[in-house]
Amino acid sequence: MKQYILWVRISQTQTANTIVYAEGQYEAKQLGEMQYGIGNVLNYTEMHD
Repeated sequence: MKQYILWVRISQTQTANTIVYAEGQYEAKQLGEMQYGIGNVLNYTEMHD
């Protein structure tokens, strides 16, 4: 699994970064959208060691 950092919207005026573990970028985005709602994943980046 790879580690991804997601930039997510948690309210109309607040955003946060969170980390998820996923097999690929699409799965990472899906996991974020399941947690924070569709359209609330603003960006995602794979983290490298």
